[in-house]
Amino acid sequence: MIASRPENSLLRALLREAMWSGDALASAVNALGAESGLTLRYRRPSVAQWLGGSIPRAEVRVLVAEAFSRRLGREISPANVGMAAPRAARSASECESQQTLPASPLYRLATLGDTPTKAEGRSRSLMLGPALPNRLSKHHVTAVRDMVTLLSRTEQTTGAGTARQAFTSYIDTIVLPWLKLSGRPAIRHELLTESAGLIYLGGFLYFDDDLQGPAQHYYQLSASLADEAGDACGLALALRGLSVQAWSLGHYRQAYRLAEAGASSGCHGGPGMVAFLNGQLALCAAATGDRKAALEHLALADLSLSRADTTKAPLIGAYNRASLAHHRASLTRHLGDSAGALAALKEASQLRPAHEARPRALILARRAELELELGYLEAACGTWQAFLTARRGIRSRRLDRAVTTMRACLSPYQHNLGARAVLAASRSSPPDAV
Repeated sequence: MIASRPENSLLRALLREAMWSGDALASAVNALGAESGLTLRYRRPSVAQWLGGSIPRAEVRVLVAEAFSRRLGREISPANVGMAAPRAARSASECESQQTLPASPLYRLATLGDTPTKAEGRSRSLMLGPALPNRLSKHHVTAVRDMVTLLSRTEQTTGAGTARQAFTSYIDTIVLPWLKLSGRPAIRHELLTESAGLIYLGGFLYFDDDLQGPAQHYYQLSASLADEAGDACGLALALRGLSVQAWSLGHYRQAYRLAEAGASSGCHGGPGMVAFLNGQLALCAAATGDRKAALEHLALADLSLSRADTTKAPLIGAYNRASLAHHRASLTRHLGDSAGALAALKEASQLRPAHEARPRALILARRAELELELGYLEAACGTWQAFLTARRGIRSRRLDRAVTTMRACLSPYQHNLGARAVLAASRSSPPDAV
């Protein structure tokens, strides 16, 4: 006779506290899985099985705990949910099914509090094991700097999907081993600083490909390297990246704290960096409902940008008039001014340089969505056609998601010739070659 499993009373109690149904928990877990590139299709029967004592696989246990953590505003572990790792060995079929899923870090709000916010210049704190006998040289620093240039230009023109694998391989097999080498402090400091910038860029590559867990991991690693190097500007970049990510996921309070920490990190990178940091801080202030602070920070970003030499924009942390207009659009949208947001998006799409194909395509998609929302169907169709042209050949899951949104938005208007033309154009090519 098979022994029955005890019911999961901890999970049942948390469902009551969260005021969630089984369907609501399943939907939350599916959404969190999507943040890290996992396609999950849980529904109420799965939650009923969990309540009956069934233990899901490791990734899902973490997602269930994270779902309750966000809902209840406190740290919840898998053990708190009654889903501690089972002691018994998993069945062969379960182990085999897990191998089909990507091993991927999961995006977790709680770990944001572990991110350094001051560049303290800690010595060798991230080295794994003893220093290797080979010594660092300027050649190592130059190689990392060259890779930043290559990947930055690649992702702007052809999207993160063309650069992400190269980044991951280079970090794992080249950069992380180099960080274990011994060498003169000045050379090591340069390598830490350049590596922090490269890993920040890698965080963005994963963010652009909608893989939020790995993106968070690399942004936080970038922050730790900048902290170790005592590089306040590198740390500010990483904090801003984490802020952009949190804002995009709807975690506005955390996004504001990260943007504020970035702007207060002690970075003295010139007016361009001041604009870069304050533009994000303005957006997050608007998202949290602080209109006064939002407008003040936006004005500071505008003033600082007017004093910056945009002809010498850095590869990482570049900010220009198109960037500012894009921030203004999102900010005014948060403040309830859709017409003002549309005007700013039009300005942003006109100002974005032609070689910045991926960001320009994203702006066009947002502009078309807002045009349709305001009732300008023909204008929206024209903008979406421009979007489809702009994104041709770009591999970016954010742009793929924009295509999905476009199709959903235009589905009710298939009687319209313009809408039908856009939908036909979106189906005529595969997603990464539209």
